[in-house]
Amino acid sequence: MEIIEWSESLSVGIGKVDEQHKRLIQLMEELDQAIRNNETADVVEDVLTNLFNYAQAHFAVEEELFRTHKYPEMALHELEHQRFIAKAFAFKERLSSKRPGLALELLTFLSSWVLNHIELTDKRYAKFLHDCGVS
Repeated sequence: MEIIEWSESLSVGIGKVDEQHKRLIQLMEELDQAIRNNETADVVEDVLTNLFNYAQAHFAVEEELFRTHKYPEMALHELEHQRFIAKAFAFKERLSSKRPGLALELLTFLSSWVLNHIELTDKRYAKFLHDCGVS
């Protein structure tokens, strides 16, 4: 499984958001390494917790930008964030079952979701926020 890598094609052109997206990708790489190195379940869970906490903080930054600039698709975007958090935490709960392949399944979900979310959903708000003077 290939973890997504940061490239300028993922940039939304908003400095703080791009930096946070880079950090999310870095945390996914840390999770991938923990899984590949057969780290203990506690280590994998710690990395995962850091990733989820950071994702929630990132979502809060985006949502504050939406409220400040009255982004018309705010409710839909926030719903995507909520669904991600719910699914991610459901995966985390299932990790305790130690089912083979579950950690990799989680990593695949995270990579796919983050890539699609940035390329499709985040880039849609980027134009709106740029027109509001956000960079």
